[in-house]
Amino acid sequence: DPENHYYWRMNNRRMESQVLRDSLFHLSGQLNLTIGGPSVMSGPNVRRRSLYLSHSRDGRDKFVSIFDDADVFSCYRRNESIVPQQALALMNSREAIESANLITARFNKNLTDLEFTKAAFLQLLARVPSEQEAVACLNFLKANPERNQFVHALLNHNDFQVIR
Repeated sequence: DPENHYYWRMNNRRMESQVLRDSLFHLSGQLNLTIGGPSVMSGPNVRRRSLYLSHSRDGRDKFVSIFDDADVFSCYRRNESIVPQQALALMNSREAIESANLITARFNKNLTDLEFTKAAFLQLLARVPSEQEAVACLNFLKANPERNQFVHALLNHNDFQVIR
């Protein structure tokens, strides 16, 4: 089934911009899950689900627009791109840094580095680390005891951004 007609497998695809934004806020415990209500203008402190963000050509959320937001001028069609600005946005944006700090704070502080690594992988990537990954992660945590930097790096991992 090379054309994937029978859907026995799914082609990998990147998360849509809104799903990525909502995932960051949900994992950090910031996402406002209120159902219904009017749309809201995006802003630095808006934590409503992306579904409720107002769409206009002038009031676009900068973080969401970097990750191929639906184009208002093209009947909300999306282009799928992989550009360096996306990785830079996840490394440098206030949303990603703040989310990484809050995600780290939600973990039990008494976990060993190996337990923390496994828990972070399960929480963020929905899988356990391979033996090689675990060794690399433990070396990273030994050199950088700030666990929020480790979580921040996992947010940039391909497995976090891709739906398989």
